[in-house]
Amino acid sequence: MERSTVGLALVPADGLGPVRGNVREQLAQWGQSAVADDCLLVVSELLANAYGHGTAPVRLSLALHAQAGGQVVRVQVSDMGPGFDIELVSARWRHPSFCLSQGGRGLVLVDALCLAWGERRDRRGHTVWADLRRGTA
Repeated sequence: MERSTVGLALVPADGLGPVRGNVREQLAQWGQSAVADDCLLVVSELLANAYGHGTAPVRLSLALHAQAGGQVVRVQVSDMGPGFDIELVSARWRHPSFCLSQGGRGLVLVDALCLAWGERRDRRGHTVWADLRRGTA
């Protein structure tokens, strides 16, 4: 399976413009400009969560890999925080009292835009990942 991965330098949360530009440029180099707008929204939401709820340092990486039916762009945002329970977050969305005005819209957007997303933990913290494919969001 062919795979390309690039790590992108991060700046403080109040200066994400250059990061977004780097993401757009990398997607163009990979021929994945069609997913750029969705990818930039996912990157922004995951970085906002990492900066707002995680522990520095925060790292962003992009990967392009082949998957049945085409190529997939994987966004990964890692931080040193303890992570969260995805099942609990998803259950909260389904609860009758859930209201988007209470917060939590970011992961709802990620869920809507991506083929799949998830979280994994290791001894250095956790990583939230999200997969996008042209034409499937």
